[in-house]
Amino acid sequence: MLGRPTKFDPKFVDEADKYLLTTGKEKMHLPKIESFAIWLDVNKDTLYAWAKKYPEFSDALDKIKLRQAVQLIDDGVYGGKEVNATIIKLMLQNNHGMKERADHTTNDRELPTPIMGGASVVNI
Repeated sequence: MLGRPTKFDPKFVDEADKYLLTTGKEKMHLPKIESFAIWLDVNKDTLYAWAKKYPEFSDALDKIKLRQAVQLIDDGVYGGKEVNATIIKLMLQNNHGMKERADHTTNDRELPTPIMGGASVVNI
């Protein structure tokens, strides 16, 4: 049993670049895979299926996602009058492995010095 023939056209790789020209902060349009699917008049799942089959198309989708990430980061960090500490924290956690730590066992109090309970230290 054969399925429907694919609508994929190698020109869709270049269409990603054309689509990206319509995006950006100045155009008030964040690059999105969903919008690119509308641009090509296909379902977004179709785009992901094509990306699995055609490496050059996968690269085109990655370029859209990368542009989206850059815009979100720049807008998040520099979008307002001041740097957004929440965005910085999120980026440090997700991109640089830094974690916020909280001591849930002692509520940040000093631990008492251990009592040895009569144990003696033996030097060997």
